[in-house]
Amino acid sequence: MNNSATTRSITKIALEYNSNDKGTAEMLASNYLLSNTAGGQFYEMKTVAERNPKVKKWALTGYISQPDEIGRKLKDEELKQIAMEALVNVGVTDKNQYRLDIHNSTKHKHIHFVVNRIDISGKCTVKAHDIGKRFGEAVRKICKEKGLLTDVEIGIQKKARMLKSLTEAIRSKDNFDDLISEMKKKGFEIQLSSNVKDGISGMRIVMEKDKNFQTERIYKAGYKLSEISNQLKISEIKSLFKMKQAVREVQRNADNLKEFRENLQQKGFSVKIQYNGDFKAGQKNQIKDIWINEINNSQNKNGFFFRKNVGFSLSSIDSNLGDLVKSLSQSSVNNDAGNPLKKETNESLIEIAGGLLGDFLNPTYVSQDEDELWKKKRKLRR
Repeated sequence: MNNSATTRSITKIALEYNSNDKGTAEMLASNYLLSNTAGGQFYEMKTVAERNPKVKKWALTGYISQPDEIGRKLKDEELKQIAMEALVNVGVTDKNQYRLDIHNSTKHKHIHFVVNRIDISGKCTVKAHDIGKRFGEAVRKICKEKGLLTDVEIGIQKKARMLKSLTEAIRSKDNFDDLISEMKKKGFEIQLSSNVKDGISGMRIVMEKDKNFQTERIYKAGYKLSEISNQLKISEIKSLFKMKQAVREVQRNADNLKEFRENLQQKGFSVKIQYNGDFKAGQKNQIKDIWINEINNSQNKNGFFFRKNVGFSLSSIDSNLGDLVKSLSQSSVNNDAGNPLKKETNESLIEIAGGLLGDFLNPTYVSQDEDELWKKKRKLRR
């Protein structure tokens, strides 16, 4: 369940919006409101709020929305019950004024609420501190009790799908334009950000089916790359594309491994050979993989594809380049080790990535204790 809650000082427009929704809104519940119009109800709330002049942001507003993963299977009364239980959990009582409206004009049915934090006796019953976090936790607890997916669980599933689709697309393409087109075929929109210094500097991924132009002002769909994976960086993707483009240029004019290595070195890339077993001079040594790194690459940490001090594995980043590894291996009798990869680094990239996957899929929200744990882990990796 997507949700939001915030404290603010509202105008009657907020109540009028809640009660309209292009003429499709339906009021599900109200408390201590006598007027039949949204404008009249606003003035009733404002009058009560003035009983506690110390509280400027006297209204609690927000929504709960059903994502596609739940669909419209919940009845309005069930959605209302979830909202009311969550509101009670953050301090709303039977002496607070409120209005709840169900909205049906968008593809995601959602419920809006406006609550007066000041009850009829003049007491502020809803604390503003961390209200969005506390309301979200309350909604998740209720969803779990009812066997419904929470926003965090849905977010983790979406991020996993995004990461899988993105890495597949990166392996098959050599540039951002083609990456955007490939991801669109998979049902995702790639939104790139850039600056003068770095060029492309950020990425956001949105599921096409999650786009909802009517509610863009309420919440932004999709996730930033850093929210999807704490290992895959935009700088790594840029380096990978640069390397793949260089490899494709070189392979057209390289008939053997020696030429391939020398031509890449001229373009500023180092080449390390990973053999099947230990290298044996004077014998034919079967190549298992070729690892390539930009000589002046400033990246000094393991990434999703990149391996510190080694570079990128050709067979792992692109199946077609894996075929190149095989062809070069078959056409070369290797009497020279040719800068071989050390034995202790013979672990494959896929194994490395698999071992790190547990760290990639952070939920959008984590508790303070979990957040501190992530910070400690990141420090240890440095």
